[in-house]
Amino acid sequence: MIAINLKRQNILLALLGLLSVAWILLLSDGSDPYSAAGDLLPRKLLADPGEMSGLEKSAALRSSGSREAHELLAETYDEKKSVIFLIAFGERATSTTYVERTIMSLRRRGEYQGRVLLLTDAPDERYDGLFDKNVIIMHPKEEHMKTDFLYPSMTVKRFKTYVIDYVDVVPELDQVEWIYYLDIDILFGAPFMDLVQKLGEENNIGGNDDMVSKFYFFKHLAYQYVAQGGFMIAHRETAKKCLELWRREMDSHLEEEHDQVSLNLISRSIEEGKERSCRLMIMDQGDHISYPRHDGDLYTMMRDRSYSSLIHIKNTANDTSFGNGVHERFVTGLLKLTFEEKKQGEDLVRKSFFGYEK
Repeated sequence: MIAINLKRQNILLALLGLLSVAWILLLSDGSDPYSAAGDLLPRKLLADPGEMSGLEKSAALRSSGSREAHELLAETYDEKKSVIFLIAFGERATSTTYVERTIMSLRRRGEYQGRVLLLTDAPDERYDGLFDKNVIIMHPKEEHMKTDFLYPSMTVKRFKTYVIDYVDVVPELDQVEWIYYLDIDILFGAPFMDLVQKLGEENNIGGNDDMVSKFYFFKHLAYQYVAQGGFMIAHRETAKKCLELWRREMDSHLEEEHDQVSLNLISRSIEEGKERSCRLMIMDQGDHISYPRHDGDLYTMMRDRSYSSLIHIKNTANDTSFGNGVHERFVTGLLKLTFEEKKQGEDLVRKSFFGYEK
């Protein structure tokens, strides 16, 4: 009798299991991968994999959030509407492989295959044939060169204020809306798309409903500065007034060594109500950017294989904070160099910092 009851119980459980499967299949019948059943099953790609770019594939496979979050990501990010802007001037910059290193990290760790605009005074042959077709190389206009600063580095930093001007003259960049400027000693450690989404959500970055010019910077770590000038987000249609104001402040203070001083002055003018045509938007750094300063920082990232979206490496090989060879091993791992690339690209790592021994 007990055996019969157990048998009936097993049959009932089996029937309940079949009914559950049928119910799930009924709910998931359709194209919406975010249906009630779809949330219980592995995520589907949002398009045929053969029709998706590498970035889209990785985004679809990584997605694990709500339907709303995924749709927001799709609405706020488009590679055709974005350009990364880099500046490399002078022998100290162009004799190193900082530019190559940054672009390689952008493509591999950043998973970004979109446009990059490199503004450089290096001869054409310096970067000839090194990059893919989405890297556009331009030379500075003579009228943009201002050489009467007390510190020559300010001549280069001043070109940050011309990012829109150079984007405007490239037909391939007609669709670009957002410009992301980075110093060339910044590496990408995680998908760029994720960084854009997070910064957009945290700082309400979008259009310009109030028609006031804006540009966005990370908050500076040092108390005496408002903003860190190594990373900037500028909207092509609305940031120009702010950029022109930044340039005027630089030109009015030729004795200053840092472009952050001019950002301080803009911030003060806004606070005092004297400046109403521009808004200096400050973003919390959070865990978006890291500043490794000694062996322990690099070893931790290498051990955990966990990197912030942006990694700002000190731009000197002569600093005793890093032990012999640690920097090279870190760069090799971050760039995901293959065995063949390690053999063929020794200079990529050895010359990936200022002050390397020739």
